[in-house]
Amino acid sequence: MEPLTFEDASKLDCFTKLVSKWKYSSSYWTSGLRVNESDFSWCTKNGSFTVEKGKIPWAAGQPQNFNNSENCLHLNVSKANANYTFSDRTCTDPQIFACQGRPTPAPTCSSPVCPNVTCAKNMLLYSTSGKLQYLTNPSLHGSWFTYNGRSYLFSFPNKTTTYIGAMKACCEIGMTLLSLEYDYKYKSVIQAIKENASSSDFYWTSGSDQGCESNYGYCTAKRTLRQEAIWAPNQPDNADGNESSVVVFIDSAKAQLFDYNEDSKIRYICEARDTSKSSSGGTAVRDECAAIYNVNQTEIDGILNPSIKKDTRIRCFVRCIGENSGLMVNGKFLENEVLAALEKISAGNVDELQKSMGIMDECGNSTSGMDECDKAAQMIKCSSEKAPEVLNGLIMSMDQSMPIETAPLPPQALCYDPKACVVNATSADSVANCTGNCTIPTGHVRSICGKKYFNYQNAVNFQQAFNVCCSYGMKLASIETVDDIQCLAGISTPYSGGWCWVALSRINSTNPRWCTSNASVSFSGYASVNNSPDAQYDSYVLIPDAKQISITREILGYRPICVAP
Repeated sequence: MEPLTFEDASKLDCFTKLVSKWKYSSSYWTSGLRVNESDFSWCTKNGSFTVEKGKIPWAAGQPQNFNNSENCLHLNVSKANANYTFSDRTCTDPQIFACQGRPTPAPTCSSPVCPNVTCAKNMLLYSTSGKLQYLTNPSLHGSWFTYNGRSYLFSFPNKTTTYIGAMKACCEIGMTLLSLEYDYKYKSVIQAIKENASSSDFYWTSGSDQGCESNYGYCTAKRTLRQEAIWAPNQPDNADGNESSVVVFIDSAKAQLFDYNEDSKIRYICEARDTSKSSSGGTAVRDECAAIYNVNQTEIDGILNPSIKKDTRIRCFVRCIGENSGLMVNGKFLENEVLAALEKISAGNVDELQKSMGIMDECGNSTSGMDECDKAAQMIKCSSEKAPEVLNGLIMSMDQSMPIETAPLPPQALCYDPKACVVNATSADSVANCTGNCTIPTGHVRSICGKKYFNYQNAVNFQQAFNVCCSYGMKLASIETVDDIQCLAGISTPYSGGWCWVALSRINSTNPRWCTSNASVSFSGYASVNNSPDAQYDSYVLIPDAKQISITREILGYRPICVAP
């Protein structure tokens, strides 16, 4: 190929049409070279052509030949107003090069031809509360599961459809068909089956190799299937030559991919990022990645400090942020996305843009690592050492430009506030004075694993359970960890073999939450879980000895389990 030339009107017209779709505002060298004080030539391998100065669009005040040293023609493209101008520049200035040449054969097919599914969110399915829009009856669409900052909808066993039908069904409720483009998503859908949010089965994903045999991609995520793809043995096999779509079989132990005929009718999984606690799209990505890799705010604050050693969690957190924000893939910077962000940051200062690009290019190409997480962390370390202000600007730019992807779920589950209750000093003392495991007139106290629990002897409804515990100077127990479950099952009491209230609510929501702690809900560690999606069930009870938890109705009567704060 050759540097850019614009030797006739047809070339200028062609480039004008190209610029209307141009993504970047960048500066490029052309082949134009000064031949005397007032004239330029386009230099090509077939000879030189005079630059017709009156027919090309010059920038204001150009050409000017400052200090008699500006002898090369430079092209500036403005994305903002979709135009371009020429100027003379010193030939030793660093600029991006651009090439032209004859049309080349289309590249080897590398990604699928995704279906053109046209649909829109069905607002008849939605309700509005202030600025929040959410599904009126989420449980009618399937079983919901929220984990590590992402919400998943599993269609019911009797609600099956084709590949295209699955895409439309997810779109109609404001979500996208599942893409398993990251390894941690496999763990999330397996966890859903483990916790009985849905059943073992085949489910549609957005994966396809339609029109591009054996080159699979996830259509809704716009990502190719990479090394993290977990195929079942001997898959994909393109049975009968007509299996172009990807399904996942999930049970409590594994999630594996199969190729499938797109006209088959099976279940599907929709997904969306949970942004209910996030102020921006970038914040939502950060929160999701932090939940996945168990990274706290202090560790996040130290990410850009090159002197702080980064363990595997932190390195993978960095990769997660980079890939979800579109800045990285396979642990490497996406140069075109970085360029677009740097152009925005530089605000037209060409010298600053070139300097920033040079640093990011150096860091992106000089780093190596044992894996993608390590590569991503090293790139960030290099960038923060050489140009911390550029890296901060890059992060802020991506944070502000990312759309907020919203899971269409109602507001969080209702929890009853016991603040209006009055602590009964006699009742509180009767529990406080028990230093081990003892029965008092109103129930049984047990001290185990560094906590003190109290089983109230009378059955009350869910709202009353909060007030009962408050009257003893305690709170309704949130049994959110495996250790808590094991501890409660460790000592037999007169009430440990029956159903007891715990502080887990799903009232007015499809997402359960622990009311008296900030822990995320996980049913790991329970021997059995009943989590029916039926809308009439809204709160939870536990049999401590059997380690069983079940959803029930808040109006029913059970004995509460209280815990000392």
